[in-house]
Amino acid sequence: MMAARCALLLLCCMVLLPVVGARYLLSCPKGWSYYKQSCFRYFRQHRTWEEAEAQCQNSYSGAHLAWVEEPKEAATLSRVIMYYQRTQPVWLGLHYLRQSRDWRWTHGVKFDDLRTLPGNGAQGGSCALLTRSSSFTVWSSADCDRQHHFICKFTPSQ
Repeated sequence: MMAARCALLLLCCMVLLPVVGARYLLSCPKGWSYYKQSCFRYFRQHRTWEEAEAQCQNSYSGAHLAWVEEPKEAATLSRVIMYYQRTQPVWLGLHYLRQSRDWRWTHGVKFDDLRTLPGNGAQGGSCALLTRSSSFTVWSSADCDRQHHFICKFTPSQ
């Protein structure tokens, strides 16, 4: 009886493990990097914040300029950026809405947790970017019409 259960468990693992593992390996399209159920892609083109957001949306269904959900994800973004370059500012999907007087991510969630991604919103602009002065770990506001590199993110459907 015990041997039969072990055999059944082993068989289930052999059948299901490749499917579960492959789901995450195949979740991100070519050119995108995977981190904790999200896909990221760094773009070296210089775009305004609006142009960058539009290019993210056109690059993959559900993609936006990157948003950050936890400190470890912020650290991963920093490493991704520094893999490609170490000098150019990089747009994030954070922007200031004058009507509601708050910072929001491009996918609609209100930004209110500085522990997730520390920031300095007092630089005079309505769009957020990461810069080399903080090793790409602290966001600053900037004029949305300036052109910078950018990073996109989407969550693949399960």
